[in-house]
Amino acid sequence: MHKNDFVYYLDQYNVLSPNHSKIYDEYTNDEKTVNYNFTIETQVEKYLLKVLEEKPRSIILTGNAGDGKTRLCRTVYNFFEETPLASWPENGLITIKFSEGTLTFVKDLSELRDSVIEEILNNLQQQIHTNYADKNYYLIAANEGKLNKFLAQRSTLADLYNEVKSRFDDYKNNDERLDVINLLDVTSSEYVRKVLDDWNKQENWRSCDTCPMKEKCIIYHNHKKTADSNIKDQIGMQYRTLDFLDEHITMREMLIHVAYTITGGYVCEDIFTEDIQKIDKQRLSAYYDNFYGAHAPKDAFDEMRALKVLRILDPGKYSHSVIDDFIVNGDISGSESLEENHRNLFNNQLDMKFNYFVNQLHTYRYHDDIDNKKFMEEWIAKLRRKTFFELKTNEHFDVNELLAFEYLPQYVEAFENQEVSSSLKGHLISGLNRTFSKKLIKTSGQKDLLATSENALVSGEFKKRNIDIRIEQTRGDIDHLSSKLVLTVEPGDLDIKLDINLLVFEYLMRIAGGGTHNILRQEVEILLDTFKNELINASEPEEDELEILRLDREAGLYIVDTIGFE
Repeated sequence: MHKNDFVYYLDQYNVLSPNHSKIYDEYTNDEKTVNYNFTIETQVEKYLLKVLEEKPRSIILTGNAGDGKTRLCRTVYNFFEETPLASWPENGLITIKFSEGTLTFVKDLSELRDSVIEEILNNLQQQIHTNYADKNYYLIAANEGKLNKFLAQRSTLADLYNEVKSRFDDYKNNDERLDVINLLDVTSSEYVRKVLDDWNKQENWRSCDTCPMKEKCIIYHNHKKTADSNIKDQIGMQYRTLDFLDEHITMREMLIHVAYTITGGYVCEDIFTEDIQKIDKQRLSAYYDNFYGAHAPKDAFDEMRALKVLRILDPGKYSHSVIDDFIVNGDISGSESLEENHRNLFNNQLDMKFNYFVNQLHTYRYHDDIDNKKFMEEWIAKLRRKTFFELKTNEHFDVNELLAFEYLPQYVEAFENQEVSSSLKGHLISGLNRTFSKKLIKTSGQKDLLATSENALVSGEFKKRNIDIRIEQTRGDIDHLSSKLVLTVEPGDLDIKLDINLLVFEYLMRIAGGGTHNILRQEVEILLDTFKNELINASEPEEDELEILRLDREAGLYIVDTIGFE
């Protein structure tokens, strides 16, 4: 049997396999792992080394399991020490000397006894008080919740608690005394392209060149496809959309997901099977189906969080009449370019079961004895996904119309231009007005933001010129791309803010366009209700008049009207 060792390296990320290896930093020297050197250079590691070399201070790293806290500690250790760290000591503590003093590494604060944690944090607090007179610094990996709880419960650590809390509130409060870096703020999309580039290097797949099963191997097929620049762009954009939705995927979760996207959970020996049923099942594991877990077992969604959050973006679930017509009839459309696109997409490749799909499509169109419903159920979702990833032109339609977010292009455009147009600001204000009142307010001539209760009482009006909508800032200390809009009412005065991610943006834009209030309501209602209440509390209504929303019967819309008191 022909074997590619790199495929077995990827299989170590297969959390559904009994051969799964905990391929995390703590286990990188496990003798059972396949030898393969893979690293992703990150902005945060550059920042850590620069701080410790130029203006040393203590640094606390927080984030979810799998965000790379331990790996970062190892990276810093290996930078300052001639001999790379072979393994962490049992207590997870290491102290080294460097040019600026001593540096103590705490691999995971949560793993230590409370007495040890208290001693470390007391020492850290003392170093901050004395401005590091002893030149003793700490690099601590910690769980945010446990760290805050531990500090809050001990009055002797009140000063350190306040320092840490202020930095969690706003990373800009980091200073030359203490850095707190929350790796949850890293945007997931920054790394996925780098992983695909590295894992698809030709040298990793050279042994497949002489494999007799290469043309029938779904793993090799997925490698060739995910090495394509356009497909990598689409995969990267799907992860970027998760950024826009405030969904954070850890480095570990991303590696597990990308490995599954390429392998489908298979290894070389699976490809050499003679079992027809197993062969047919393998051909269901095209990368675009694996990416959303289309044929993954149910427990895969518990083990692979990326699959769970990506389901909302699955283009296979959404029907678009023009695209579906192209899929079913594009090869007989009469348009030369459409027919060519159809032939290029739905040809005799492995994921199309060679000529099987073409024959099935012909039978579907011209024979009455086929079960049409079964044919569509088997193929249509798969072909939508394939079209989404592999169609290389928007000449006849935009494949992004298969996504659940109608206003994604406008959202993306705001970040590409780094400014929000006056027109877009008007739409968002209109959406907020209609959301607050649960009524269709006449938009022409109404440019102000209305703090309105559901009983049509207008508590206050905020002028459009006093409302600022800006792009969230990128960050230089970590890999964080701006991913949301920030609406501020009367900057410098009230400074009431609303974070607008893609969900909120989509909701407000739909409402502004006359959509119903039930779409996406559950996801955004608490945030918008809180914002509305803040506006109402900050409003100063006139004492001798009352503003209400009145139905304009001719227009069938509500307008602002004033009731005076004598």
